[in-house]
Amino acid sequence: QYRYRGLMQTNNKPALQGGFNLTHSSGFYIGNWNSTISWLGDSDPDVSAPLEMDFFAGYAGPLWGDFTIDTGVLQYYYPGDYPGGYTRPNTTELFLGLGYGPVSFKYSHALTNLFGVPDSKNSQYYELNASVPTGVWGLNVDGHVGYQRVRNLDDGSYTDWSVGVSISWNS
Repeated sequence: QYRYRGLMQTNNKPALQGGFNLTHSSGFYIGNWNSTISWLGDSDPDVSAPLEMDFFAGYAGPLWGDFTIDTGVLQYYYPGDYPGGYTRPNTTELFLGLGYGPVSFKYSHALTNLFGVPDSKNSQYYELNASVPTGVWGLNVDGHVGYQRVRNLDDGSYTDWSVGVSISWNS
């Protein structure tokens, strides 16, 4: 099950995912990430767009003292066939993230309509994340809370959250 910003993307089915990142020692990066999806076809049977392709570029690195920065641009692209009059879900966002130790805050701003919502340009997403090491077997306790503000859509804005455990290891 692929979830994005708290919303199901594959209707409780597994997703095939993969991508690559190219990172320079200066902190600049570029990459691509892809996933199968079903939400577009599930919402309208005349839509044939079973893939999400994300293209991104940015800079991540130290900012000042123990503070870090991650800023860039992200394009969500949904190739496929759409009926006439359908607002395509392709979305471009600028983002700015700041981190301190295990905690980070990220702001994303839509330069285009947001995922097919008409007249939603300039929507925003705010997220606060933490990944706190437990000191046991490389386990981390992870937390996330986000708020998606969708412009010009009554009842379209919402809050999402998650709590989990992850493991880190170096090969």
